Amino acid sequence: MYRSLLKHENKTTTAIRFENKEISYKTLLENIRKTVSFFRRLGVKEGDVVTLALPNVPGGIYSLYALNAIGAVLNIVHPLSPAQEIIRTAKETESVAIVVLSTLCKEHGEAFSQSGISTVFVNPMADVSFVMKTLCYLKYGKPKGKNGLYDLEGCKKEQEDHTYSRRDPALPCIYLHSGGTTGASKIIELSANALNNLVARSDDLLPYGIAGKGILAVLPAFHGFGLGMGIHAPLYWGATSALMTKFDVAKTLNWIHSGKVNVILGVPLLYQKLMKHPNFAEGDLSHIECAFVGGDNVPPSLIESFNALMEKKGSVGRMLEGYGLTETVTVCAVNTHKAFRMGSVGKALQGIEITVRDERQALLPPGTVGEVYVAGNTLMNGYYKDVSATEKAVLQIDGKAWVRSGDLGYLDEEGYLFLKGRIKRVYKIAGINVYPAEVEKIATDLTEDVHAASLELFESPKPHLALFLIRNKNSSRSEEEIRDVVMENISRRMTKYCIPEKVIFLESFPKTKVGKIDHKAMKE
Repeated sequence: MYRSLLKHENKTTTAIRFENKEISYKTLLENIRKTVSFFRRLGVKEGDVVTLALPNVPGGIYSLYALNAIGAVLNIVHPLSPAQEIIRTAKETESVAIVVLSTLCKEHGEAFSQSGISTVFVNPMADVSFVMKTLCYLKYGKPKGKNGLYDLEGCKKEQEDHTYSRRDPALPCIYLHSGGTTGASKIIELSANALNNLVARSDDLLPYGIAGKGILAVLPAFHGFGLGMGIHAPLYWGATSALMTKFDVAKTLNWIHSGKVNVILGVPLLYQKLMKHPNFAEGDLSHIECAFVGGDNVPPSLIESFNALMEKKGSVGRMLEGYGLTETVTVCAVNTHKAFRMGSVGKALQGIEITVRDERQALLPPGTVGEVYVAGNTLMNGYYKDVSATEKAVLQIDGKAWVRSGDLGYLDEEGYLFLKGRIKRVYKIAGINVYPAEVEKIATDLTEDVHAASLELFESPKPHLALFLIRNKNSSRSEEEIRDVVMENISRRMTKYCIPEKVIFLESFPKTKVGKIDHKAMKE
């Protein structure tokens, strides 16, 4: 991954945009090489595991590529994980170091010190301004380089280390954690080859290529799509990664209207917030070239309204739904400007194969629902220390490795993939298959009223369905009115077996470590 950046090392164009700071490729590589020296001085060696729990901040990018240059393996976890959870997963993966935000220093420094694992704190404002950096230290504390606690700012005093590991790029270099939406989460091993093979194809997804474009990186590195497409893809191609620790509508609008962001990556909620902001449609949208969406149910009305606005404003940009899983790094199918079909998640990327198979792994004809299988050179190496789970997930069929996605769907005659939901989330009512994702999509298509939906099956006192909804805070309708509209739409479009007996409104849904709905916790 580090070596893929070297072709840009003398460029003065912007590699990283963060807050009001722009960091050139030349400066980026200088900071990465100083960070290499810093971690080597701490004793990190080729093959060591380091746990990284950071949002999208420059120090996180320096650490990511510096540790990759050393040949270390990065165990990337959610930056909002509790301190004890970060320590637990660091010990589970036998990490020799932990890298976290300095906001944890004052309150949890003692816990990290007692863990016995060297911990490096990253000031998120270190590259913004001296004042902002100082204020952050005053509020959250600053490690003194004692008791195993260090400050990444120390890398600024280091000499650049231009050496890098020749470790086999086919070996695991990244650990990502699966969603665990219907059970225990797993640690997924990904190689540098898999990541580079994915981003090498990403240039074809944009109408005018990636080089020189600004890509909004609000999805964090612990998310495969955020790591692969928001961070590594733009830096691989010489574009700009516009980092954001959390989604800021006003800042995003400023970047879009000024032409500093040309490609948006996000979940449906991000786009709903953008579309609802009164200033979005008023500014210049001509710079938008693509808006990729995934990771959740995508209401067709959201795509239609976004694309209609882009066309009205004279922009070539379109919202394009895609599909991926961490076991294939991230995206493996996506709609493009040239190949788009509403309701689908697009065709397989070039060099990726997608098939649909039955329980005996036999190929199913177009239009027939079965499990989605993916093959190609972006597949995971396996699940960390779990040979049994790996053997169940990766099958050798006709001499080729195929990852079982656990998702149900079908391919049409032209190869567009249509999803039906998770295999573990297919309910049988009176012997009839009910796909929760279809019902949830109908509910969330009321974008002005329903923020999120989850259909759950309860077995007692008799098998019945309950639809949980989160009401949009800006909705002018009452819960009763929303319930009536949702039930009317479901009754009109679905069979009687799909109709929930109850509609229940909640303030929020329980979430997994990677931010997906935890259906097991929901049922409990």
